[in-house]
Order: sequence, then C-alpha cells, then structure tokens
Amino acid sequence: MEIYQFLIGIFITIYGFNFAVTSENNGKPSLLVVTVATNETDGLLRLKRSAQAFGIKLNVFGLGKKWNGGDVRNKPGGGQKIQILKENLKKYKGHHDLIIMFVDAYDVILNSDEEHIVNVFMQQFKEYRVVFGAESFCWPDEDLSTSYPVIKFGKRYLNSGMFMGYAQEIWELINLIPVEDSDDDQLYYTKIYLNRNYRSKLEIGLDSLSHIFQNLNGAVEDVALEFTSTGKATLHSIPYATHPAVIHGNGPSKIALNHFGNYLGKAWTENEQCLLCAVSDGGLLQDTDRKNWPTITIALFIAKPIPFIKEFLRSVDLLDYPSSLVHLMVYNNQKYNEDDVNSFVKNARSKYSSVHIENADTEISEREARTHALTEAKQIGSEYLFMLDGDVHLIDTTVLRSLVQTAKQKRLGLLTPLVAQQGKFFSNFWGAVAEDGFYARSDDYLEIVSRTKKGIWNVPFISGAILINSGKFDQLQNAFSYNMNRDPDMSFCEFNRNFGHFMYVDNQQFYGFLVVSETFDTKRLHPEIYQIFENRELWESRYLNEKYFAVLNGTEAIIQPCPDVFVFPFLSETFCKQLVEEVEFYGKWSDGSHYDNRLVGGYENVPTRDIHMKQIDFERHWLHILDEYVRPVQETIYVGYYHKPVEAYMMFVVRYKPDEQPSLQPHHDASTYSVDIPLNKRGVDFHGGGVKFTRYNCTVDADEVGYPLMFPGRLTHLHEGLPTTSGTRYIAVSFVNP
Repeated sequence: MEIYQFLIGIFITIYGFNFAVTSENNGKPSLLVVTVATNETDGLLRLKRSAQAFGIKLNVFGLGKKWNGGDVRNKPGGGQKIQILKENLKKYKGHHDLIIMFVDAYDVILNSDEEHIVNVFMQQFKEYRVVFGAESFCWPDEDLSTSYPVIKFGKRYLNSGMFMGYAQEIWELINLIPVEDSDDDQLYYTKIYLNRNYRSKLEIGLDSLSHIFQNLNGAVEDVALEFTSTGKATLHSIPYATHPAVIHGNGPSKIALNHFGNYLGKAWTENEQCLLCAVSDGGLLQDTDRKNWPTITIALFIAKPIPFIKEFLRSVDLLDYPSSLVHLMVYNNQKYNEDDVNSFVKNARSKYSSVHIENADTEISEREARTHALTEAKQIGSEYLFMLDGDVHLIDTTVLRSLVQTAKQKRLGLLTPLVAQQGKFFSNFWGAVAEDGFYARSDDYLEIVSRTKKGIWNVPFISGAILINSGKFDQLQNAFSYNMNRDPDMSFCEFNRNFGHFMYVDNQQFYGFLVVSETFDTKRLHPEIYQIFENRELWESRYLNEKYFAVLNGTEAIIQPCPDVFVFPFLSETFCKQLVEEVEFYGKWSDGSHYDNRLVGGYENVPTRDIHMKQIDFERHWLHILDEYVRPVQETIYVGYYHKPVEAYMMFVVRYKPDEQPSLQPHHDASTYSVDIPLNKRGVDFHGGGVKFTRYNCTVDADEVGYPLMFPGRLTHLHEGLPTTSGTRYIAVSFVNP
C-alpha cells in the first residue's frame, strides 16, 4: 500500500502540471505563447498590448542578450532565436497536454483569446502535432520550391514567424538538427519540413488557409478589416473566408501591419474604445506636482518661408508647461523672421531654464540642426524632445502636457498631435506610403484627419510637431541624414519605418492647425497681408479690428455722423500701417494730372496722387476683402440692397501732402457706394484732413485708423477732401459696384 501511494505521489509530482492545465481548460490542452526578443522595441510593446487585451500571458525569452543572429531585416539569419528557445523550453518537453505557440516579437499582433486559438487548432488540424504559418514565397532559398509538397488550395510555403504545436514535438523540432546563431531560422524549419521522414515523425502541417496564422507579405490585397457586432476588429482572409487569430507583417508588409494594428488587438473598436487613449490617474501630470513633471527640450524650426511667425511664437509662449522644466532651442534660417525671433528669444531667456538660438545668419543646415537637437536634449538630460515647426500653430495650450502624459504611460517613443490646414485635408501625417516613398492615402485617412474617428494611430509619416522620448535620442541620431536625397522629414520617417520605430498621431482633440506656406513670398515688404486666401483665420486675427465681428452680431454700434454716412471698426492699425508701407515700397505714385494711362481711355476727371491695388498685385485680395467683410456690413446698413459678389474697378491708396496734393475738390464717386478707410493717425502722422459732404454741410474727421466711411456714391453725396496742413495723410478708397 505504501509503495502504491509513493508511486501515485511521484506521478502527481511529474504530471501535476498537466492535470492542473487539463482541469482548468475542461480537458483541453493549455496554451503557452512565447516569443524571442533581445530588445524591447515598439513592435514588442504592441505584441504585449495585444496579448494583454485578450488575457494571454506572453512569455518573452532573451531580453538583454546580445543579438548574434545577423541583420535579418536585409538578409537571412535568426538562428539565435532557436538557441534561445532551446534554453527556455526545455522544462516543458515532457508536458503532453501543453500546446506551445511561437510568434515573432517585432511584427506580430494577436487578435483572439487562448480558448479560440486552441479550439481552432484542435478542430482544423487534428492530423497534425505541429503547424506553421504559410505564405506565397519560398524564402530564403527559392530553389527549394520544387521540393515542397503539392497542395490543393491555399498557400504552399512555410513561414517560421508563427508556429504552434504540442510541447514534446516542439521540443524535438528545435533540437532535431544542429543550428548556429547566424544560421537562418526559416531555412532550418524548412529543411525539416521538406524531409519526408521528419515531417511524418513530427506530424508537421501548414496553415495554408489562414485559420490561425496570416502572413501579410504578398497577401495584403487578400485581406480586409471587418468589425463584429460588438465592434471588435477582425481580419478577413477573403480567398479562404477565414478570420485568422495571429497576424504577421513579414517582409515589406510591416506598414500594412501597422495600419491593421490600429484596429486589431482591440486597439480600436467601432464604439471608439481606444486602447492607447485611456490614461489612468497614475499617469496624469498633476497640477499639484508640477515641479516633478518630466523635463523637456522644445526645439523650434523656421527652415523655410512661413507666414505669421509672430503668431506662432506667441502660441509657443502660451503652452501650459512649467517653464523651469523647459529648455528652448530656436533654429531660424530666414532673414525675414530675424527680428521677430530675436524679440521672442529676448523675453524667453528670463522664462526658460536655458535658451539656445541659431538665427538668420546661421551656417548650420536644417538636417544638422535637427540632429543637434537630439544631441543637445540628451546632454541636457531632458526626458523628452518636442520638435515644433513654424507652420504649426497649437491652439490647445495643454497639448504638450497631454502628449507627455500619453507618451509616458503608454510608452510611445514618437507622438504627434494632428494638425491640418484649415478647411482642407492636408495634414502633418500620412496614412500610407507609395512605392516611391511619397504620399499615398489610406482608406481611413479622411476619417482620421476630419476626426470622425478618434484615437492614437500608428502611421508611416509624421511631421511638424513631434514628441520624442529620451530612449530614442541615440537611436535616431542618423535619422535626418539617412536618405540625403529626401527632405529631412522624409528621411526621418523613412529611417523610422525601416528600423521599426513606430510613429503615432493623436487626433483625440483639436490641437491646432497647419499654416499654408507654399505661396508665401518674402520678397514683398509685408507678405502676410497677401495671405487672406491661404490663411484666413490668422489673417483675420492680425488684420481685422478686434471689434469687427461685434459689428456683425449687433453688439458694437455703427456710427452715422452725417445722413447715410456710416463709420464702423474694420481693419487693424497693423494692416493700415503695412498697406501704407507696401505702397510706399512700390513707390510709383501717379502724378495727380488728368491723364492716367492706368485707366481705360487714359483720362481721370477728379485726379489724386494714388497707387492702384492692381499695381501692388493686391486687386484680387482687396476685392475679396470687400466682398467678405464690407458687403455684410453694407447689407445691414442699406437694407434691401444686395449685390454679391461686389464689383470694383477703382481701388487705390491716396496720398495727401501739403506740398503735393493737400485736398480734393467736391465730386461724386463713380460708385453705388464708396468705402474710404483712414490709414494713419491725425495729430501724429498729419494735421488737417477730413471729408465734407457739401449738400448736408456735414464734416467727418475720418481720423480713426481702420474705421471706414461708407456712403452712397454717384447721386446724393457730393463731397470733398479737406486740406492736409502738415505731414502725410493716406486713405484707401474703393468705388463699389460702379
């Protein structure tokens, strides 16, 4: 009896693991999911997240080991993976009720739970003990293709990036023939599979119909995302009508895997649950603990002609982040912006921990400056580097705080906030890349850029505003010079794609917008005043009077100093000053005589010293300004008169000087209504001036800069320009709807 009990004890000790597994899984084998990784890359973190999402424990073997398996990205190699598996799977070799599934670490996503995977394995592969994923290519030795068994349907060739089988057979598989670290792991398994005796002994098969394993190389067009009734994303293998549980982005299909990975692994569901979006309380940057927020280097880049840099610098100044934890770098190679940058830096020196500037006369290239920012951030000891280009205007002042806490908790190395050109789909990210390395549109690009889908998205290109974790500083040192035939941003992203650095774009909130800079011509004196079509909101914020929109909504009064003559706030003093300087920069004033070759017929009945808007290439812009901003006010004043778009052929800036032309005789304008806008200050720039409406014996000082006089033109309002007694007076005149 004692011997009997002793033997039972030994049996339980040896096989207790299997009994426990069997009872916990209702008699089915348990699943052990393993991978091999010597470094914790972005791809491995994604694999871990997908495993965690389905309650699967992922066993990672080899972390911290030196990699001796060769450059598997460019040539055969990877035998070291088999050696590491040998070291770690030995303890499982006698476990007959255990299934081991191996997946590559850096380019695989799990999309089902353990129970589903085991069920499919046991139902679809009853005749096999080991099953490999299958693909369309015989790699790494194409000459072996003729040795493969013929199959009736599906993929024919073995892929070693994913396989599973019973523990005993897996152990035998990895110990069957000698292998060196530098050997190719796929060739190792292929030779075993092609050996009839080995294949039969271990009962090895291929998942040719993607019941469990889907290799994407050569098959991206054969699969499509689908969503279940619960909103979970699945991958549908269209030719085989299957929904594989494990997805492998082998070879050149990694960009496609990144795209699918935005949804698979419960990364995003149709009810907009986003795995990367939720930040727990433990990851929040608390206002009560601001002194312990991560240190950050903010590197600003003005590396091309960009309008509204002054506003850009103001938006940087408003970012909500402890200034004592910020180190500032400014790179500007544009002479046009030199003064604005110097002014900004002068104030910044007393605000931030340190300030480094390379201004307009710098000899450092943009590539060098961006690389230097990585080096400088590391030397300073910053935990993050935020590269911000001058064409990105961040409206959400908490954006930096949001990005840092998301990157910190979710362990994201590269993260950008979505910014797009206003009213357009052009943004700072690409959803896909064409074969030539340039832009291609992904099927979800419009939904992401319009924010109808919100989340954090792994994309192949980002630019403009990039938060970089310090763990990437050394790894990205060569990124901007990786491809000298591309612009620095394209070289940077190409490097990241090729070396597995994931780039994420966050569109959960409206963070800001991109400035349109393609038409910006710094050869002009004040090129921003020409930007009304490209950058309307910035143009309005700089050049419209701050009270203008109050006039439209009725909260700001419109003054009527004379019968049917109205005055209202319209243009800012900045606009008026710059328009004066622009026409003076042009300098070709008319001579004030009746003969004017700018006019059809060449004769001016009531001549002035003036420059037409057309002469400074501003006619189209000024017509638009009249139609967009003056006409709506006119419609509230002269009720019932509607003319859209407005027409005007005479639009000009008049100059009055005592020694040139101090005044203008009484006259009617050739217009339905006229708009006369004072451009400079009485008592400062000139004395005298004003407009007298002779029929009403009513005089208007017309001395508020940017406040136009609007009055009827050709019939009722005979008027004259009163003498300018000193200085120079400027007005902008428009004869509307002649």
